[in-house]
Amino acid sequence: MIGKKICTLLLFGCLLALLPPAAAALEPLPKIRAGTPPHAVLGNIMGANRQALGGVSATAAGRQLDQAPHLVWLADPDPRVKPELIWTHQDGGIYTVRNLGNQMETGAAAVDYGVRSLHATILLITGNTDSQAITLFNDGYEHLGADIRRELNQLHPALGRLVAETPRDSEDRKKMLLRQVESNVDYQVTRALERYRDRVDGGRLVVVGGVIDLANHYGGGSGRLYLINLNGETDPRRIRDASHIVRVHPEMRGYLGRPQR
Repeated sequence: MIGKKICTLLLFGCLLALLPPAAAALEPLPKIRAGTPPHAVLGNIMGANRQALGGVSATAAGRQLDQAPHLVWLADPDPRVKPELIWTHQDGGIYTVRNLGNQMETGAAAVDYGVRSLHATILLITGNTDSQAITLFNDGYEHLGADIRRELNQLHPALGRLVAETPRDSEDRKKMLLRQVESNVDYQVTRALERYRDRVDGGRLVVVGGVIDLANHYGGGSGRLYLINLNGETDPRRIRDASHIVRVHPEMRGYLGRPQR
């Protein structure tokens, strides 16, 4: 009888060990993702398309993929970086390539197609202030997936020499981050010039580097575009005197070249 009781107690103990603690059992299940639920996002997608096509006739065909776009735009995937910041005619005239840190290396195939197959005459490479990719590069990204780490690792040639231990939210850190954004744009322009030297020298392509100032670090307003590099030229005076700039509105000439700090 005693042995039977002992066996029963042991079995009961094993069952208790398999159960989660009471505190853990009462914890709510975590949400898959905070924010707008998928059904609302899908509703917005289809609603936006319905609104965009309202009043468009069946004969108003858009620009075909094999037609030359006005420009190839290489940018970061940050959703705050919108096409409306750089182009007013949303008729398919922009061939857009996006990746973390607006990098030529990881976007090479798509950019090649836009430049060499679609014969775009402008390659615009924009970085942006308040860049999540650059923040991750500085703060560490070892916890992220292998593909993300591989992409961010390629920022080392452009940013590695500028990394410094600076307190968060300090003025020195803000200046360093801004220098990194500019340095990365210059680096990507250099890579593009190396890749498309034949087209640039032949006058068939202009490579332009810009910074979209989401954080208003330059003081010209949030979202302001500054053109800081023109075919490798970074001197603001020479950029303003370039023949490619003659059609820029006088009010916008103050945003040609990086501001002096």
